[in-house]
Amino acid sequence: MKAVVLKTDNQIHYMDAPKPALRHGEVLVQVKACGICGSDIRYLEGENPWSQQTLGYVTQNPDNMILGHEFAGEVVEVKDKKDEYLLGKKVGVIVYNTCKSCEFCRTGRMNLCKNTKHIGHGAGWGEMEFYPGGMAEYCQVWSDHVYPFENSTFEEVSTLDFVAVGLAAVSKIKKVFAEDAVIIGTGPVGLSIIQLLKLKGARRVYCVDILDYAFEVAKEVGADGVFNSTEADVVPEILDRTDGLGAAMVFDTVGTEETQKMALTVCKGEGTVVNLVCNTTKVQYQLKDFSSERSIVSVANASDDLFYDCLKMLEAGRLNVKPLITDVLPLEKALEGFERLMNREETGAIKVILKP
Repeated sequence: MKAVVLKTDNQIHYMDAPKPALRHGEVLVQVKACGICGSDIRYLEGENPWSQQTLGYVTQNPDNMILGHEFAGEVVEVKDKKDEYLLGKKVGVIVYNTCKSCEFCRTGRMNLCKNTKHIGHGAGWGEMEFYPGGMAEYCQVWSDHVYPFENSTFEEVSTLDFVAVGLAAVSKIKKVFAEDAVIIGTGPVGLSIIQLLKLKGARRVYCVDILDYAFEVAKEVGADGVFNSTEADVVPEILDRTDGLGAAMVFDTVGTEETQKMALTVCKGEGTVVNLVCNTTKVQYQLKDFSSERSIVSVANASDDLFYDCLKMLEAGRLNVKPLITDVLPLEKALEGFERLMNREETGAIKVILKP
């Protein structure tokens, strides 16, 4: 089969790879759509975003890692008779499986398991010739990690991995209803958070970015105001629009020292800053930045139930991810897709989806 493979030269290669052989408990998904995530781009820069986000430290990327963890497809083969009902089903995919035995797994926090096998990230598989990912014609998936759907498109369902991360971030907030929010960064996760906050009853949602290419989409999906931080000091503007108090919740999807300081500055007393990016950036805080019981929390992965919740809302027509999908390309043009995202200020790309 054809696949997009990351090698140890930190370059992607469109090449032949073996069609996966199933083990017990697995099904074979013929991939119909796979999104390019910002973390995929970080792999090309020599990083391992999965280990930084989940483990808190950097691990070495293995050779021959098929990228892609945002995908949907059709079940075309099963290993076990009990899974035959899945044959021919259109499915979304939960891309990581956990050990089921660590403290986090035993207490229902599987998203924090340090012993995961993660499709598209090369994590936890041991030694393999090729590590599975969604940027391929086929991918093996655990049978209890595929979720059938009927009303949505493959492209739409492929977005749910990052939409579920957005829901995980929103779920960190105790009270959303009637409160104001600020989202720093208008990439796919930030744009999904807008809709999720509105569905939970947020009063006003404001977005900040240094690029304004996605501002029209932000407003289309519910943002009440958008600010380009390179053109003006947005802090006074946000404070003015939030009764001088700031926002009860601030979501940082960028993860720089500047965005962290902005997040705390526009966060009101007893408010929460939610970090969606973990990296090696050093940030200097002053203790007074946490006055009035402000807090910072982080998000690592999204649990299965949140993915399923997002799928149900998409199937019911309550989530609209279509405006986020700006480019659909054949798999063999993966490099072009990566380049469009890396030059998004010129291309206007938000979510690029590859179709094998």
